[in-house]
Amino acid sequence: MTTGDAALLEELRDMWLTYDPPPPGLVATMIAAVAAAGLDDEWEMLVLVRDSRDEPAAQVRGLATSRMLHFTAGEGWSLEVELDEGQVRGQLLDLDGDMGAVEVVLETSDGQSWATALDEVGFLAIAAEPTGSVRFTVRHAGGSATSRWVEL
Repeated sequence: MTTGDAALLEELRDMWLTYDPPPPGLVATMIAAVAAAGLDDEWEMLVLVRDSRDEPAAQVRGLATSRMLHFTAGEGWSLEVELDEGQVRGQLLDLDGDMGAVEVVLETSDGQSWATALDEVGFLAIAAEPTGSVRFTVRHAGGSATSRWVEL
């Protein structure tokens, strides 16, 4: 842009600010509107609806070391995961489509991650013993959904 163009744009800006100033809060409102446009289509959140840590211990014999997490997605499908002594196992339920094309990613807050595909009925197994905070991402043809961080 040449100097003349910059001066002309500066004059136009001053004119609009003087004779027709934007309403208070317009800039923040527009930034929020643009940032949220299509957000539901691009980013779905997996919601933790059940955590075995928050439930009373089962009255069974043996050492109950496993942790069960159950997430749901707004589309109606869910992910159930069990974390137990170096194994993460689970199943994706009620997702329409090819289960073999779905990928589940387990990520820790310190940067470690493991990814696996599902078998034809939606089961997953990852050899991992994550620590700290974890989150799960499910990627499928319709998009992806990520959970919030869950403290182990």
